[in-house]
Amino acid sequence: MAPGTQIAPHYGACNLKLRCHLPIIVPEAEEKDLYLRVGADTVTWFKGNMIVFDDCYEHEAGNLAKTGDRVVLLIDIWHPDLSKGEIQAIQEMF
Repeated sequence: MAPGTQIAPHYGACNLKLRCHLPIIVPEAEEKDLYLRVGADTVTWFKGNMIVFDDCYEHEAGNLAKTGDRVVLLIDIWHPDLSKGEIQAIQEMF
């Protein structure tokens, strides 16, 4: 994410997964300028500090730093409330 940019509020397509964000590169900035908001909760990016959330809730992100990109590794995992049978059925659909 380039400096001075924001991703507008949006929703994931469904709640079958949890999304994990692992910050790889975090620019020098005030904490309030490097954020992820999920619902009413806002967290700050710190290098190496993974954030896990259900992206079916409204969320947005911002890198309001003056300089420096923010780079995040995105990992999706199955939602822990799904049974093994439900996961298998979902996989067979695709």
